[in-house]
Parts: sequence; C-alpha cells; structure tokens
Amino acid sequence: MNIAASINSAPILIERAEPSSPILAVTGHDTISIKAGTIVTIGDRRHAFDTETPVGVPHFVAGQDYAVRMDVDGQPIAVDIGLEAGSDGVSFAGFHYAPGGNATARAGGDDMPAINPCSCWDAGFRPACPDIRGMALVGISGGKRFWADIYLLGRGDHLANGTSRFDVIIADGRDLPSRLDGDGRFDKLDYAAARAIYAHHGKQLLGAEEFFAVAYGVTERAARGKDPKLTGDVANGAARFTSKWGLFDATGSMWQWGTDGDPDDPRPAVFGGSWWNVGHAGSRCAALDFWAGYSNENISARGRSDHLEA
Repeated sequence: MNIAASINSAPILIERAEPSSPILAVTGHDTISIKAGTIVTIGDRRHAFDTETPVGVPHFVAGQDYAVRMDVDGQPIAVDIGLEAGSDGVSFAGFHYAPGGNATARAGGDDMPAINPCSCWDAGFRPACPDIRGMALVGISGGKRFWADIYLLGRGDHLANGTSRFDVIIADGRDLPSRLDGDGRFDKLDYAAARAIYAHHGKQLLGAEEFFAVAYGVTERAARGKDPKLTGDVANGAARFTSKWGLFDATGSMWQWGTDGDPDDPRPAVFGGSWWNVGHAGSRCAALDFWAGYSNENISARGRSDHLEA
C-alpha cells in the first residue's frame, strides 16, 4: 500500500519557517501544533500560519498513525491515517501516537501514551519509502538522518498493514511472516527473507552504526527475561527497552536482522540481544558476521528508510 500516494492526492507546496525540520511541533503528550511562519499550499489554496496553530485532535488510540489535513473551516485537524487514505481529503503532515514515551536518559522510556516527536513528517520532510506509517527520524554523527521502524516486524499481513505496527505478534523463526505474494508464510525468517520483506516495502535493514544510534537510550546490559510476543508492549517494565527515538523493543527483546554496514558488500548481522541475554543485551550488542541462513524464535527484524526532503 502506497500511503504517501494515497494521502497526497493534490499538489502540495510547503514553505517552512525552520529549514530541515518538520512543520509540526509536539507541545504535549496529546497536543501538537503547526509552527508559526509555515505556509501550506494545496492545489490553488494557500494556508498561512502566522502564529503557532494547534491541530485539532481526535480521541487518540495508542499505536495509531494520524494524518493532518484542513477541515471545511480551514483549520488543521488530525485524522486516523487509515481513514484518511480512503477519503477525498488531502493530508500534508502526520505523526504517530505511541503506547509509551521516548527515553529521556539511558534508562528507557515510560508507559504513558504520547505523540512521538520523532515521528512527525510532512509532504516535504518524510521517509523516502512509500509507506510512512510507524517510523521515527533518527540522527547520527556527521549530520546523517534516516527513518527507522518504531516496531519490530509483525507476523501478520505486512502487505496491507506495513512493517511497523503496534500490538501484533512479533515475526521470528517460529511465528513466520507472510510471503510477498500473500500465499502462506515464509519457511523461515533468515537474513534473505528479512531483506526481501523490507525491499518489497522500499526499505532496508539497519547497518551497524545505524542500529547503535537507533537503540541509544535503552537500559543497557539488561533484557526482558521472557519472550515479548507482541510489538510495542511497555507493560511490566518493558518500557526500559524503548530508545531515545521511541523505538520499542530496541534491545533485550529480540535479536534483529541487519548488516555490518559495509557500503559495498554488506554482510548479515544481528543486533540488540534477545530476552534471555541478561547482562549482555544493549545498544552496542551485535554479531557482525552472523550466519545468513539462521532462523530462530529469538530473531526478528527492523526496517529503515532514507530521509527525503523536497
């Protein structure tokens, strides 16, 4: 599903007050505004926001993505992105309402639902992949930015629901993900299968330096102690493994397929440690030359996308 194409059904031009940043500003757990000085032109209609303008919000549902559009009175509102994709309205921005907050230090996040400030996107500032749902913008040294899936890969139908979805069974070598043609499930979740799934969605696996960045902020040298089962579970202390960028189960839950980051010949790698790697799991936990054909109940995957500015 090309969510980007679905929600951007008219030409959109955005003039932003702050270069190289989204036009949305998170002002509270469940409040968000359009930054002062923003101008959004949709088709032949120009909307100028001279002052910081609150976005009208619905009753939020944890783990859901929301799109921002203009209502009939010319005011910005947020709607469920699934509903928006099938409507006649035109969305120009959006965000993810997460089941817990981002890490603020190096002890993980919390279990209070909140808008993830790293998930804010707009028509000219977004992931390069077609499906923008469930992703957060991450920065690493040297000024590079990319987007990463907030959730581990789900076992269910990623073809319709995307690769980053809250509260679904985590895909692994036992709970296998759907095949790319929709006919049954993969025989195993090895490196090749994980790479093929994300390639199908216009994404890639994380490189080593990218993983070290996305996992920063988790509780280090710690693990959950039991199979996490569902994506985004922050109950019973599991929020300790949420990262600075709001990625859930970033470490200490499931190993995650990735690459060693070599730009010419990337080799399979796994990151983060699983639930039984107590004392070892963490943001720098990695095996950078892992067996490509390996598939096990404690290995899942997480995707990434390049950053697109227009």
